[in-house]
Amino acid sequence: MDEHDPLLVDTGRGFSLQYRGRWLYSSRAPLDAPLQTARALEVQAETLYVVPSPCLWHGVAELLARLPESSAVLGIESCEDLLNLASRTLPAPSSGAPEGRLLLSSASEALTAYRTLESSIAPARFRRVVEVRLSGGRALSPGVYDSTIAALDADIAIQYRNRLAMVRMGRLWTRNVIANLASMRWSDVSPLPTYDRPLVVCGAGPSLDNALPLLHTYRDALTIMAVDTAAGALARAGIYPDLVVCLEAQIYNVADFLPLGHGRTRLVADLSSHPSSFRATDGPITLLSSQWYQSAFLTRLHGAGLPLTSVPPLGSVGVLALHVARMMGSPIIISGLDFAFSPGATHCSGSPVDLLERRLESRTHKRTAAWAASYRTHTRRIDNGCLADPALAMYAALATSELAGHPAYDLREGYGARLPALPLDRAGLERLLVEGNGRNHIRSNLQGGAQQSDAAEYRRIAIDFLQAELERAKDVALALRRGCPEPSLKAKLAEADFLYAHFPDPERVAALEHDALLRVSAEAAYWRGRLETAIGRA
Repeated sequence: MDEHDPLLVDTGRGFSLQYRGRWLYSSRAPLDAPLQTARALEVQAETLYVVPSPCLWHGVAELLARLPESSAVLGIESCEDLLNLASRTLPAPSSGAPEGRLLLSSASEALTAYRTLESSIAPARFRRVVEVRLSGGRALSPGVYDSTIAALDADIAIQYRNRLAMVRMGRLWTRNVIANLASMRWSDVSPLPTYDRPLVVCGAGPSLDNALPLLHTYRDALTIMAVDTAAGALARAGIYPDLVVCLEAQIYNVADFLPLGHGRTRLVADLSSHPSSFRATDGPITLLSSQWYQSAFLTRLHGAGLPLTSVPPLGSVGVLALHVARMMGSPIIISGLDFAFSPGATHCSGSPVDLLERRLESRTHKRTAAWAASYRTHTRRIDNGCLADPALAMYAALATSELAGHPAYDLREGYGARLPALPLDRAGLERLLVEGNGRNHIRSNLQGGAQQSDAAEYRRIAIDFLQAELERAKDVALALRRGCPEPSLKAKLAEADFLYAHFPDPERVAALEHDALLRVSAEAAYWRGRLETAIGRA
């Protein structure tokens, strides 16, 4: 045996383990500490208990025996030798480990493993991660375990926030999709164009103010992409963006488009955006579609054959703009995507928020909303003196992921959250443009809309899709009213999940609980009316 191989040692009071000159359990009583930890732990429902470097799994059976059915244990291992050992000693269901609630994974595959565990306890979902240290193996790679557990915690937090967003906004998102499919100007819909010239992605953060003169000077050599809230500020400065990105499902952001007039700016919008957004410009349209929840409805929509560009559910229009910019392939220049703000100044001048504050301003009313944001409980000062809250910090992390590995430049002059982009000043911008001289034109011929025959086909597909969803709603309503066998009812409900996906407790529909089915019946009537109206107007 190699001296670096894991070595099992029978202490007379249970097996201990030596590895790389370390005792990973006590050399005298290897069971005592793990058992004490497992028995003393405060157990909770809907919790993922993570055991770093489980080794011989001492204490895990005792932990599993105490857990509610909605909780599970995930062992993660960063060392191949110890992973092989843990795999050989993994407790079997027959030894007291509940089936489907214990899993071993390498640290690199931990996210996939936890989702597998979560599916095994469905319809429950994990709401938190709790680390349980039962061996000394964690000390061999503490950084790996820290980052892995942080990634699990972040993913669960995102899922939970998405679930809350679904409860609050899901009905509106579905309603907008139905309305937009019926009223879309399909003749104007086309894929994203591609550009050789640098692409400036403009957010509505305070740093945009300082960049406006530079953007105005070099406007003809740049492609300007604006998030919806920045479009007005750019237009008021005489800079009409080439593309405007929209994600807002509510009507409030329609004012963002007013300064643009009915120009030919390309609208890049999620299909769940408010229908009025698609009437705000007369230019070409690129349709995005994010799978904001796992559903049969959205799966059918994405597979229907409509010209939809799939994007992840990023939650922030600024992060979405970066994602779209990456898809277009050009070097990215960041301006106004601050994910932070200064005390009393949350947005750039000329943005809808800024204009509203100015309209309300009086001798005793001075930007009260911006100052209130500056002193919220969870607002914190970041390292460059700006302020950020947990939501902005999360979006900054997502923006960092989007920019990783892509040529990106930062025109914010050190303002805002740190992003992986090279600082860019006037001289640097001029050099960048000189290097791209002769290539600052649109390479794609997809500036216009669809061919007339394609537009007619898209309209037909959209109407057929809506008609099929209408039939599903009618089918569920009829089954609930007249009754049908339980397996058949479950299948019909699973197919028509748009009827109840926004419920805070959709799992109770799957369980056919009476009060949940009564709510589904009411929703079926509501969506039948919505779908019939949309089809009638198409």
